[in-house]
Amino acid sequence: MFKRILALLMLLAMLIPACAQGENLPVLINRVDVPDAHADFAFAEGAPLLEVVFPQMVDCDAILLRCGGEVILVDSCKEAYSERIVNMCRQLGITRIDKVINTHPHEDHIGGFKNVIKEIEVGEFWICFPEDVNNHMKNAVKAANRAGIPVKTYKDGDVFTFGGATIQVWKMDGKVGQMNDCSAQMMVRFGDRTFLMAADLQQDGQKWLVETHGDELDADILKYPHHGIEVLREDYMAAVSPLFLVITNNHRQTAGWKWIHSDKNTIPYAYTVPNLVHLTTDGTTWIVDKIPSAVKY
Repeated sequence: MFKRILALLMLLAMLIPACAQGENLPVLINRVDVPDAHADFAFAEGAPLLEVVFPQMVDCDAILLRCGGEVILVDSCKEAYSERIVNMCRQLGITRIDKVINTHPHEDHIGGFKNVIKEIEVGEFWICFPEDVNNHMKNAVKAANRAGIPVKTYKDGDVFTFGGATIQVWKMDGKVGQMNDCSAQMMVRFGDRTFLMAADLQQDGQKWLVETHGDELDADILKYPHHGIEVLREDYMAAVSPLFLVITNNHRQTAGWKWIHSDKNTIPYAYTVPNLVHLTTDGTTWIVDKIPSAVKY
């Protein structure tokens, strides 16, 4: 009898680690700070995945999303950095972008569009401000028209779908002078995992978003608004409650930088320089790491 009990206990001891690996795996595996974190974990072969890649950006935005064979580029940085998007696409083997979606027409989010479309095939160009709102928008729309790329409009409440993932849009209406706060907010969902792309949202926009969509803001990963320049509102951060921050900047010492590097911040983070910030999920677990860039800047 004792031997039978001992054998059963030994069998249970062998099974527990296998169960623990699946059940106790964290929502997010941070291989930016710990490259060998959960080294024995890999996504199941052939599992559908959402992949998010940030090119090397400083004070501008461009975010590539790939899922189910579809590719979306959210914002297209400033003209001076457009080559970085092109080189990233070449490194990743991407020859076509199905949609380029602009969050707002400031030069650091739209200026590179006209150069990117010269090198990479683009299916559609989506905007959420009037075509004549400023010269940056006018130039981008003209470039799209010349290239035969359809220009389409999206608005607050719209949802994009691609390869099993969705992008929920939230956008505050307001004056052109409040363009940062009116930049489109996009919540990406794939399975149980979420990623909030916060464009250039500032204090007024954060307040509006918490008041109107506070219960929907919880996100695993946050693209820190406005390149990490400002400290974020406490109620906004409490609503989002991210596990990881991505900052489209280098280590320029702004007020936001000081908060990010202070004892008040316990959230791990990655800057988009150097190398490519890379996020991947199967809908259950995120792996966050960096891909060495084939081109050094």
